Amino acid sequence: MNNSIIQAQCVYLNELNHLFIDLEYTKNQNKNFNVYRSRSFNQKNKKYLQMEEIKEALKQVDKNSLKYIYLTGKNAMSHPEFNHILRLCLSYCSVTIFSDGSCINDKKARFLKRVEEEGNNEIIFKIQINHYNEKTNDEITGRGSFRMALHAITALNKYGFNPILVIKTNKNDIADLKEGFCELGKKFKFETEDINLSFIPYIKEQNDTDSQKNDININPSDSNFELDCMSSRVLAKSGIYTCPLLINDYRGRCGATLSDYSKKCYLETKECQKCKNFGRKIYSNNWA
Repeated sequence: MNNSIIQAQCVYLNELNHLFIDLEYTKNQNKNFNVYRSRSFNQKNKKYLQMEEIKEALKQVDKNSLKYIYLTGKNAMSHPEFNHILRLCLSYCSVTIFSDGSCINDKKARFLKRVEEEGNNEIIFKIQINHYNEKTNDEITGRGSFRMALHAITALNKYGFNPILVIKTNKNDIADLKEGFCELGKKFKFETEDINLSFIPYIKEQNDTDSQKNDININPSDSNFELDCMSSRVLAKSGIYTCPLLINDYRGRCGATLSDYSKKCYLETKECQKCKNFGRKIYSNNWA
């Protein structure tokens, strides 16, 4: 019997068209860490990716090939220098902001529209909302998350933005969710065309053995798929990563800076396999 080593499938970065910037740096605190302890601005600011770090990283990127920059992070819009970072990124290309709606209100939406009108590139919003029913949504993402997201969507719509709703689901629920969100859109007067609804699979779930059969498998072919890691990289405090799902995972780290990162990526994690089964980009914009 021949002995053989099973090796994970390898994919390559074709061209860096999409750059994710993880603005918030999070790490596990010591269990004795006092959350009420007073800290100076500089100490508080350490948990964020600094403006100078972003500026230096963008100098290493080919501006002509870059199509979109994505601002991510648990509380990305609460970054002390968020407005300056946004203007800097807009000078390169269009910017997509991932948010749960927590930092978006009428005043903020009006201000962001003025920022967009300063140049030629656009600001795109991806708002996380998992169900058209408030109770069901809050059971998934926490109490108050539905109203928070809906308030952000209506505020953005008021000032001419066309937000994209990011909905985690399985293949059996897509038709029902589409119908439900269309009704919700009519009620609150925001668009719910196909481009406004982004259905993505559950990737990081603790108990996923029962849900694997219902995962959204659009294109499970071994040779014909398009993944985020084939056209994007993630800039984080701890280095460069192949995918937003693998931040702070050594298997996803591909370099220290955007000038010396690897273009090779092995699909060895559970997240990679689910992403591959999905068959197309999950977080990157699928148009253009």
